[in-house]
Amino acid sequence: MTTTQPQTRASLVPDADQAVRAVFEILGVRVEVVSASVGLLHYWSSVYGAFRAQPGPTEIAVQVISQRDDGPGPGEAFITVAGRTRPWEGYGELFPPLGAPPLDRYIYLHGAVVGRAGQAALLLSGPGRGKTMLTVATLARGAWLLSDGVVPIDPDDLLAPPFPKTLRLRREALELLSIDLAHPALMPFRTRSGTIEWWARPDELLGWRSARVAADVGAIVALERAGPGAEPTLERLRPREALGQLLGQLYQPPADFQVCVDALVKLCRRAPAYRLAAAAPGPTAKLLDEALLA
Repeated sequence: MTTTQPQTRASLVPDADQAVRAVFEILGVRVEVVSASVGLLHYWSSVYGAFRAQPGPTEIAVQVISQRDDGPGPGEAFITVAGRTRPWEGYGELFPPLGAPPLDRYIYLHGAVVGRAGQAALLLSGPGRGKTMLTVATLARGAWLLSDGVVPIDPDDLLAPPFPKTLRLRREALELLSIDLAHPALMPFRTRSGTIEWWARPDELLGWRSARVAADVGAIVALERAGPGAEPTLERLRPREALGQLLGQLYQPPADFQVCVDALVKLCRRAPAYRLAAAAPGPTAKLLDEALLA
């Protein structure tokens, strides 16, 4: 554990004329960000806009003192919890501060949660496996979205609470949802490769399809890419295999790793698990919907 630094919070906050501030509420925990970088705070506000909250008392403070010289992201930064300040270690994500208590009680996974008619499916997937397009195709069939990108799981009751991180969507995803490019919830931006994509808050873009209450995970689905020209397939996994998939997609475990393992073992015993070889988004979403969400 990092040794608490002797500096007071006041000594860490950037000059008042240079600092910008914002408050976010993440899983019921209020977090204040004080940054010397307007651009950095603007980025966090874009990605986590649905978490913005009114000023007031907070439980966690994130202070960004300097910007990196070698690229985007924070340089020197500190996190304060209950009056105790520690420097940011410089690896992983600084914001949101999921490793700081009390946010560190949750299990965080790479994936998405979609549902219909009281059934929720946890889609496990890292980048590059078509998760977002499959999620969008499932929404186009009438499912609702709980989270995409980061999935928190409460280790006590195994519920997945809403985590409405801003969606990053390509043109084909918007076409699947029949959403006009002029929709007011869409914020276009140019990628490093020169293409145009869009940010969108789930609640503003999806309306009722953006879930607002925690859900019970009724199925665990590990995504893999099907071969060229193949049809999507769904294969049942044993609990041990499902546990391996869950541990392989940990975004950030809780502070007590044994609590994490025990909770995931319980989830694997309770919810059936599958391996989904994903092909084109439409047929894959149809298979997922009819098999697990109907």
